[in-house]
Amino acid sequence: MSRLGLAARALRLTLSRAHADPTADYDAASSDYDTYFSPVMGGHSTAALDEVPVAPGDTVVELACGTGHLTAGIIRRLDGHGAVLAVDKSIGMLEVARRKVLPLVEPSPGLHLELSDGDMEGFIAGLPTGSADVVVVGWAICYAKPARLLAQVERVLRPGGHVMVIETRADAHRALTTRLEEVFADDPSLLTGLIRVALPKDAAEVARWFTKAGLSVDVQRDGSQVIPAHTPAAVLEWVQRSGAAAGFKTAVDRGREQLVLRRVEEGLADLLRREGRLDIEHTFVTVTGHKPVPSRQGRPDARGEEVGVG
Repeated sequence: MSRLGLAARALRLTLSRAHADPTADYDAASSDYDTYFSPVMGGHSTAALDEVPVAPGDTVVELACGTGHLTAGIIRRLDGHGAVLAVDKSIGMLEVARRKVLPLVEPSPGLHLELSDGDMEGFIAGLPTGSADVVVVGWAICYAKPARLLAQVERVLRPGGHVMVIETRADAHRALTTRLEEVFADDPSLLTGLIRVALPKDAAEVARWFTKAGLSVDVQRDGSQVIPAHTPAAVLEWVQRSGAAAGFKTAVDRGREQLVLRRVEEGLADLLRREGRLDIEHTFVTVTGHKPVPSRQGRPDARGEEVGVG
């Protein structure tokens, strides 16, 4: 096993800008996403959405809406009044989202919905300053430059507006990712592209991204969920059909994808024999915050409240 060889291979791919694109994996997983990912992790997404106030009349921006699991929750909270501006890069995911959420909007003439196809960074950069009450980023900030994206979130939010981020943690699926690294270390030529993701170490790291962008942090929480897959084959099926392995298709030498999967499965089988169980944890973080309201210029009155001068 040569981790030095793998590091050299990764450096060459970095210099040549050979970056894996996760979009193809999300397109492929779109029809199964609500069967595999949403039933397992969707409850955590909904709990994160509950941490921010979404009220009728609000304008809510959702970055990387996927199959519309959170979009549907936002629409229900708006109760027929307001606007949802959502974007996703995966056409497959958007098709599922449209089928899911359009019927929720049609009976509500006071509710405006836009589902856009595109990159979330370009999308939010095109929104007017101070135009949103809430911004939601579910399982996707890792695909951006987080501090830069959150700076755009801060710009787009009205003073007092809220933001919610839920994201996979860097140590998620550790047994699986360790085995994948071993496979690539044994034969670095199998790796043809680098999956560029900024997965946070913990919630405190995401909180620092918020602070750097000028956002105040309200909630920061780490969480964990054991995925319902306890055999090597079931683990691989879950991560591929849930989108958790997004980027794999374009990171691996085309034509040898099945070889990589077979070697990973063999490694997981060995782990199962040694430990007697195969619990794969999807660790994640939830962080919410708000855009501070500027203090009024002036001096405090007798009650300690500021009064304007000039």
